[in-house]
Amino acid sequence: MGEARCIVRSSINIDETFQVPHIVRPGETISSSGMWSRPGGKGANVAATLGLAGAKVTMLGAVGEEATWPLDHLAKHGVEVKSVHRCKETPTGRAFIQISSEDGENSIVLLKGANFEQAPELDDPEAWLKDATHVMLQNEIPLDVTSAYAKHAEQHKTAKDGKRVCTVFNPSPMLSKEELQAFPWGGIDVLIVNEGEAADLLEAIGGEKSASPVKGLAALPALSSVEWLVVTQGARGFLAGVQVGDERAYIDLPASRPEKVVNTTGAGDTFAGYLVAGLMEAHNAKEATTKESAERILKRAGVAASMAVEVDGAMESIPDLAAVQARAERL
Repeated sequence: MGEARCIVRSSINIDETFQVPHIVRPGETISSSGMWSRPGGKGANVAATLGLAGAKVTMLGAVGEEATWPLDHLAKHGVEVKSVHRCKETPTGRAFIQISSEDGENSIVLLKGANFEQAPELDDPEAWLKDATHVMLQNEIPLDVTSAYAKHAEQHKTAKDGKRVCTVFNPSPMLSKEELQAFPWGGIDVLIVNEGEAADLLEAIGGEKSASPVKGLAALPALSSVEWLVVTQGARGFLAGVQVGDERAYIDLPASRPEKVVNTTGAGDTFAGYLVAGLMEAHNAKEATTKESAERILKRAGVAASMAVEVDGAMESIPDLAAVQARAERL
């Protein structure tokens, strides 16, 4: 397989964001001090991150014909968007976001929109993954589409024809217990979850409680073939269990401190994008995974995520590679 290229089969949204004094409580009506529309969607955010990190990335998603301008933003970030499906009757997906002026935290309501429209030309994993080295999957599109890509990847895990693809899964929004139990985990190479998602996954698949969520996940037979298990912990950093040869190396890294906290919306997607970019760089360098190389990739992703919370917006807050490297060198 040649130079690394990532396929992002995921969502494209418009983020309708409201600045509020605090996240609204049940039964409460509050006034917003500001409102703006920006490009977003977990898939689009990760694709934009990959582009800004210097990686080759193709976005596979869908938008409504009434609002295709998010694609212009993706293209400016270096993302290939020519294959994005345009829906005639279904609008572009929306995320309605509250941003708290108190602490920068957010609350999000999603409108599926075009993300859940049938797009047969996008949902042929064999065709799309034949020239890809990595694929990013999330949960803002139909689950059967995500599962089809994971199943295809699983079929090629032991292939000797060079078609093996590194499959990254960030199951957010989280699946139901039944969906988690039925998911084809054998097709996943890299799993990225936060603490709450890790707890849901452990409960759904029947794992025992563990002092370390990443060790609890590693003990699950269903996840035995997942080479990278990553659990983000917000301001407390992140944990990882990475397969190094025949052993799993465990990593516990503190969070990189942001200079200020303005908006946390895009931090998780920025972290995921820079993690995948690091894996793609290792692929291009033909670099075997070691604990040290894994720590380097994770640390840079953490730095990028901390920088993202310093700027308002989701896609707008993603730092480019030069800025991330400059910050990392100062730490």
